[in-house]
Amino acid sequence: MLWNRNFILVNLGNFLMYNAFYMLLPILPLYLANQLQASESVIGTILSLYTIAALITRPIAGFWLDKVARKPLMMCFYMFYISMCASYTLAASLGLFFIIRFVHGIAFGSATVGINTMAVDIIPEERRGEGLGIYTSSTSLAMATGPVISLFMHENGIPFDTIFIAVFCVGLSGFLCAANIKPRKEIERSTRQFSVKNLLLNAGLPEAAVMVLLTFGYGIITVYLSIYAKEEVGLTQGVGYYFTIFSAGLVAARLSSAMILRSGRFILVFALGIISLIIGFFIVAFIHNPVAFYSSAICMGIGYGLISPTAQTMIINLGKDTERGAANATYLTFFDLGVGAGVFFGGIIAQYSNYSTAYAVGFAFTIIGLIYLLTFIRKHFKTHRLR
Repeated sequence: MLWNRNFILVNLGNFLMYNAFYMLLPILPLYLANQLQASESVIGTILSLYTIAALITRPIAGFWLDKVARKPLMMCFYMFYISMCASYTLAASLGLFFIIRFVHGIAFGSATVGINTMAVDIIPEERRGEGLGIYTSSTSLAMATGPVISLFMHENGIPFDTIFIAVFCVGLSGFLCAANIKPRKEIERSTRQFSVKNLLLNAGLPEAAVMVLLTFGYGIITVYLSIYAKEEVGLTQGVGYYFTIFSAGLVAARLSSAMILRSGRFILVFALGIISLIIGFFIVAFIHNPVAFYSSAICMGIGYGLISPTAQTMIINLGKDTERGAANATYLTFFDLGVGAGVFFGGIIAQYSNYSTAYAVGFAFTIIGLIYLLTFIRKHFKTHRLR
């Protein structure tokens, strides 16, 4: 049975964790620019620290989640993450913000690997693709609501510190949901020794690598969208609705693809998702008007809604049951590697050119990703999959 108490709680815990994350995303660039007078390149550098920290942490967190009792460790990671949400109220200088952002990235990287691995434990193996499609929809719903809430608060004059406290409260609610999950007791533990080669799932590296190409533009969208909309599209209000439309596409794609994934047609779903991204990035890179801006959101949402659960399920199916933590860490690490590159280089590209040029780079990467999927990943996955 898929829809049980644990599955509902893990979805709520994930939704509220990511809701806190997405509430912060559009606000932090504004806080850095308005309160701390940071330039575009400095904003990109500081915000990319979050991803760099998560990249360092996730493989280590995945290893230990496979080795020890999973839920207590996951709850420690979750509490660490939400406690850092309120710490932005202390960020009165660029140096202090730098430190807080890096530590928060460590916490986020650990917490997301933890709750993703718990979700894989809870979902029946025979319904993994379908279950992960539904589970990741909770992340999409967070993307739909988080930015809208925080941008609405900001546009109505609510102070940044109050928004940061609200983010903490949202995260705390998710922690309470996760605390009530009752994990299965028969989960087998890994006997692998701690080493660099055991931190990631080597069998899933080719499938994970394509995510770097596909999420480069995602990093630019999540961090710089409000600035791009104002400077290059001419929108000063209602930018948060982009994320609502984006998330509607995500949820629709993930739910509609669930049954296809259950039948094992991974490459088909993956390819359709990349094609949708290609269309979306073409629009934001080369067409600058409000109608095109919001139209691109649905293409982006459908694209990421198809590729995310597909890539995650494929990587998990390339590993053993005792490697679930490593498999999730591998997927999330490469996802974040692309996002971090987009955040970092997107700010630099925008400073020397504009955000349209940055999106054009994302457009080119998605085309390369489609070629890589069809020429290499298709054969590799068919040859090495365990289920």
